[in-house]
Amino acid sequence: MIETLNKLPRWFSIGLTFPLIFLNGWLLLLLGRELQPLVSILITATVISFLLDYPIRFLTKLKVKRGIAAGLVILIFFMLLSTLAIFLVPLILAQANELLVRLPDWIKSGQQQLQTLETWAIAQQLPIDISSTFNQLIEKLTGVLRSLTSQLFGLVFGAIGSIVNVFLTLVFSIFLVLRGQDLWNGLLSWLPQKWNDQVRNLLPRNFERFIVGQVTLATILGVCQTTALLILGVPLAQLFGFGIGIASLIPLGGSTSIITISLLLALQNFWLGVKVLMIAVAVIQVVENVLGPRIVGELTGLNPVWMLISLDIGFKLNGVLGLLVAVPIAGFIKGTFDTIRGVKPPITKEIEVIADPNTEVLLK
Repeated sequence: MIETLNKLPRWFSIGLTFPLIFLNGWLLLLLGRELQPLVSILITATVISFLLDYPIRFLTKLKVKRGIAAGLVILIFFMLLSTLAIFLVPLILAQANELLVRLPDWIKSGQQQLQTLETWAIAQQLPIDISSTFNQLIEKLTGVLRSLTSQLFGLVFGAIGSIVNVFLTLVFSIFLVLRGQDLWNGLLSWLPQKWNDQVRNLLPRNFERFIVGQVTLATILGVCQTTALLILGVPLAQLFGFGIGIASLIPLGGSTSIITISLLLALQNFWLGVKVLMIAVAVIQVVENVLGPRIVGELTGLNPVWMLISLDIGFKLNGVLGLLVAVPIAGFIKGTFDTIRGVKPPITKEIEVIADPNTEVLLK
């Protein structure tokens, strides 16, 4: 059959490839939806395993036995998880509820400020319809907040919301850390040797560098933004700082969250919103431009347009988790097609630990 396909015109083979890829992708999507929440659990567990495997390999480079390093990292992970569940989560939920209580008063304050501005515009004979623009902006902003809130709570309480699913997620994460190599070797053994090597080279480079780098940057950014907001005396500073940190896990998410938070604060106090916008933008620029290249390097080599498209597709397919894995998957697809076309990938600065072949667990 392969010989028959090779005899066909090249344009016909290329034209036949797209519907086959589309059909297989559609069937895979249907299968994934039927297997929910297992798919979300596996994605979450894979992300956690990447994060845990990084410090484990760092400790093994310091001559610590892998079993001891894995046990130590897993113990610290559970301690941090328990601390967050006991102290941070109740605080964030309480401030989120307080935001919902304050929001009507903030909207009313914003309307009063705009009425003053509109009165001034009328006195200056400026043809500006501020009220309708404000109402449209508030409607869109409220819709965005509701969508993000539902997605976040859906991620936490929906995909892995039950005790059983939380337990399964943690079990899968530990299994992938300890025995991930055997699992991936078994899966990749079904591929031809050429594709096997390709997947082994590209998947760790895209996934691990992106996930570890983004989580590190998001943590630093969240702490810095929370500190800056507390110094400025911003209400609900912990909630807003936490929101910026979580949003920063996604490309362009940090900037979007800063604009949204600044608009919310401007409803209460216009100049406070302006100060928050200026300080937050300065902080994110320093973190992303100074620390970002050192921590992450060149992420995937994706054009920003393709990055936005991949984020949109990932969000539609699997919500917040889809946003998190969309960019590394798109980078993997791009690298695969570049290899098929014979295009050499751009030279990028790798994370130093990834190059150690003796301590790789996932996909290496």
